[in-house]
Amino acid sequence: MRTLTASRIVDVKRTPYHTIDRLRESQSGLALIEFALILPFLILLTFGGAELANLAITNARISAITSSIADGVARVRDRIDENDINDVITGAKFSAGSLDLTSRGRIIISTVEDNAATATPTDDQIITWQRCKGTKNVPAAQTIGTASQILTSGIGAAGAQVSATPGNPVVIVQIFYDYKPIMSDIFFGARTIQYSSAFSVRDRTLQTLQNGLNLTGSALSTCGYYSA
Repeated sequence: MRTLTASRIVDVKRTPYHTIDRLRESQSGLALIEFALILPFLILLTFGGAELANLAITNARISAITSSIADGVARVRDRIDENDINDVITGAKFSAGSLDLTSRGRIIISTVEDNAATATPTDDQIITWQRCKGTKNVPAAQTIGTASQILTSGIGAAGAQVSATPGNPVVIVQIFYDYKPIMSDIFFGARTIQYSSAFSVRDRTLQTLQNGLNLTGSALSTCGYYSA
């Protein structure tokens, strides 16, 4: 004998408590919430990385320009003229491009020679001439000195000092540049990039700075002017 049992479908009415339970157990939006939480840190990391890369590139460019200026001035043969200095500075400005080198910084070009008035050739030197370009006011303590100043020690950090010896003048270039951040200085703060470079003068018989074009006033890159 077969017994048939009728199945009964019970429609359970959903209550607010069921909805809350479903929301609590759901994980469909978990990834979105986690992303929203870490997004500010990702933005800071991205911007900070971009700023660090820009700072490193700017340092490399300023270093290369400093060496290029020193090498360019040291390579001028036979005699050196005020116009030669202006040409080298103009080339440096074009090389710097968007860095606005002379608007945000200062170039100081010095020639150091042995002080012939003394008998101490290695540690008694004199800055025979100096030329500058740029609007930045650099404290004297950060430079190697001024024109006609006598130096009683080598130039540079201990263990890597540069000295001019009799018959071997040295061109020393210093650049001071106020770093321009991409977005903000909150990452590395306001900073001045500073580089120096030295090259021995080659194949020049007359070391005195000439003025064959009779340049005057601001046409001369003398250190009393602060212009871009």
